[in-house]
Amino acid sequence: MLNLKFEGDISDCQCKYESVEEMNKEISPILKDLVETTYFRYYKVDLWKECPFWPDGGLLCTSERCSVPSVDEEKIPEEWKTENLSRVEKSSIFGEFSMFDNCDYTSNEFCVFDEESGGLRYVDLPTNPERFTGYQGESAARVWNSIYNENCFGVQSHLEDACQEQRVYYKLISGLHASISTNVCYYWLDTNTGVWGPNVDCFIWKLGKFPDRIENIYLNYAIYIRAINKISKYLNNYSYCNGNDEEDLKVTVSKLVKDVTDITKHYPFTFDETKFFNSPETKTLLKDTKFQFRNITRIMDCVACEKCRLWGKLQITGLGTALKILFNNENADSISLKRSEIVAFVNGFSKLSTSINMIEEFRELWKEKDNKEGSSSSTTEKKEEKKKETEELKSNNNLFILTIGSLLVGLLMQRIGVKNVKKIENQQDSTSNKKEVQNNNNKKKNNKSPKVERKKSKKIN
Repeated sequence: MLNLKFEGDISDCQCKYESVEEMNKEISPILKDLVETTYFRYYKVDLWKECPFWPDGGLLCTSERCSVPSVDEEKIPEEWKTENLSRVEKSSIFGEFSMFDNCDYTSNEFCVFDEESGGLRYVDLPTNPERFTGYQGESAARVWNSIYNENCFGVQSHLEDACQEQRVYYKLISGLHASISTNVCYYWLDTNTGVWGPNVDCFIWKLGKFPDRIENIYLNYAIYIRAINKISKYLNNYSYCNGNDEEDLKVTVSKLVKDVTDITKHYPFTFDETKFFNSPETKTLLKDTKFQFRNITRIMDCVACEKCRLWGKLQITGLGTALKILFNNENADSISLKRSEIVAFVNGFSKLSTSINMIEEFRELWKEKDNKEGSSSSTTEKKEEKKKETEELKSNNNLFILTIGSLLVGLLMQRIGVKNVKKIENQQDSTSNKKEVQNNNNKKKNNKSPKVERKKSKKIN
């Protein structure tokens, strides 16, 4: 298991991992309540736009897990349906009542918005959570390849040699991607059992073995914190029209927003945007950065899964809003945000917050997995050792038996051999004795015959 407990400085920003985690413990419960309110739960978006980059990039997923139903009209506050409510009222510290044009692609914009689209509809974010849908393969890979290879200055292969602006831009896109992957792995569907739950193997494969991806999530979080600090007055004085008097009595959106902005002020400075795009060369680079970022917002219309497209569009808009706040050419007090930007900004920050919580949980699950596998491996090893010892003992016993058997056979053969030798020797001795007796007898016969003949001869004469 890799060490997922990060400590020390987060690269390319001015804060530490410990600071982000401590801050998130305070902010996370507030964000959870905030995104459940009427104002922040309903998001207006066009999920049926045609892909502008390749002809077969439309919605292809037909699974129920991919679909996103529209919100019933009666749930939408009447004020939101009027034209005037798309015009945001600024607080007194920012001047008089101000109207905003739809889809204003000024030098300040990082995003391409859906404001003029004919397919706009409200969706309920909490009831359509970002999670596993089964969307993967070539279609999903083509989206991310297009983002990284064509809209990240081509720095992926030589990140350390890239300038600071290009490097941080790439890390922010990587962090967004990593946060999405974290949520998908956490809300995973086991298609065999039909049970939803964290998939630690998915996390290890997509993030656990890539500490830089997790670091990039923390960098995104630091960027959001700095953006919140920079426009805290604007957010605190903004008129959050819920259209829900009963809800307003229970919880005040403005109060929750103020709680978040107050907490961020109690922690160290997280990011210094003044160090970026401050030379003649990098000012031109800022224009190119905005162009590439706008392309990414348009690529999100090529995601073939409706629910994945929803959360991709929302989170890239949220990050684009954070960058707009930080790198606005004008004074922060003059900034203007559409409702869709504020909703995306807060929900995007909430997704990063939950991702950091999920990483902590995955860290423990990974540890448990390793311990379990280690224990299982240890048990298996013990069984293997026992088996090996038993086999060795059997082998030794067999060898002993074979040895004893060989000895016994040898002794037996030796005894049989001795008996045979003696028997042969006895046979040989017997044969030899018989021959000797026979020879002696023959000799005796030979010696007696001549005497007889001589006696006979004498008698004849």
